[in-house]
Amino acid sequence: MIPVHFSSLLQASQFVEVIQERQNLKIGCIEEVAYRMGYIDTDQLIELAKPLLKSGYGDYLLGLINHK
Repeated sequence: MIPVHFSSLLQASQFVEVIQERQNLKIGCIEEVAYRMGYIDTDQLIELAKPLLKSGYGDYLLGLINHK
């Protein structure tokens, strides 16, 4: 097992945060990938987003509909 230092985990977290903020994209958003590739339709994306609206992630998913 590779030793992991706290500073490297912190740096990785900060890197992900910066990329997401600058590009206005979520890293690892499987719902977005499924929607963009046509595996799910708009109605299915809305249903997936509804329970997530309080977290902001749901807002992000709904925003994909307007930007496709």
